[in-house]
Amino acid sequence: MFKLPNGLPSLRNSAQDWADYAEYSVLSKTNLSILSLVKTPLLISDETLVDGIEDDTDKFINKADEISAEINNRKSTTGFKYPFETSDSDYSIKFLLTDSLHVWVYKFLLLCTRLNMKDEKIQSGLDGTQLFERLSAEVALNFFGNNAEVDILGTSKSHIGGFRAKLLEITKRMKEGGDIHQNHGYKPQDDNVDLIIWKGFSDKLPSQMIAFAQCKTGTSWQDRLSELNTESFCKTWFSRQPVVTPIRMFFCAQYFPKEIWHPRANEAGLVFDRFRILDYLPDTLNDDLLQDIKTWCSAIEAKFS
Repeated sequence: MFKLPNGLPSLRNSAQDWADYAEYSVLSKTNLSILSLVKTPLLISDETLVDGIEDDTDKFINKADEISAEINNRKSTTGFKYPFETSDSDYSIKFLLTDSLHVWVYKFLLLCTRLNMKDEKIQSGLDGTQLFERLSAEVALNFFGNNAEVDILGTSKSHIGGFRAKLLEITKRMKEGGDIHQNHGYKPQDDNVDLIIWKGFSDKLPSQMIAFAQCKTGTSWQDRLSELNTESFCKTWFSRQPVVTPIRMFFCAQYFPKEIWHPRANEAGLVFDRFRILDYLPDTLNDDLLQDIKTWCSAIEAKFS
């Protein structure tokens, strides 16, 4: 997997990877030739040699066709929320630069995917991984609809005394799960649960919809899809088991691998990749969250422009 700003995709990279590269490359331009974009990294790669002879332009055209097809697929998948379009018989890509919510969120998700989120996640004092958790929480609320509630277990716990105190606060709000087991000697960070979402009733009684969610930025999460075991989490921490076992949710800033969607989704649970996040993006976001996303993205662009 290539990483921005200096990484380049190779011929073996998927059309999805190349589409990300094209999207990033056109952020600061009016439009960009996909064919020209393809030629630069491939011409400097040994993969452009076939039996010692440089391959002809058919290879570039085929790759450009794959990229334009992927971009058009993204457009049809996300409708009017996709901030790019193709032109010139699909051989050019254009960034639809506006101040719209979906444009900023898409840019944020793209950068969260392709940057090294270990080294570059902190920008202007803001942690991009925490911003992604906050964004995922808003999307989860919009997905579950009226009367749904959410709390972030991973990053908002420090002010009330750590993981156990935060989890106890959530069980009290949910009116389900009872007290929590202290499990002294066990030192979890968030025990693979970043968000807890629930949708209850006015009677405040157990037997409600509960979901546990993981939130992943970057591109190195595919070997961690099966980490979250909701039944095990409940048995480890809850003194009284929920009536309905919580469902698993998986949020990722990257696209979910389409070619192996079913087996990967079986590991992950209810999947929210970049395009599903866009699908259930609320019409408005909390002003503080949106401003933080803008600040983080702008800092990245200024740094690498």
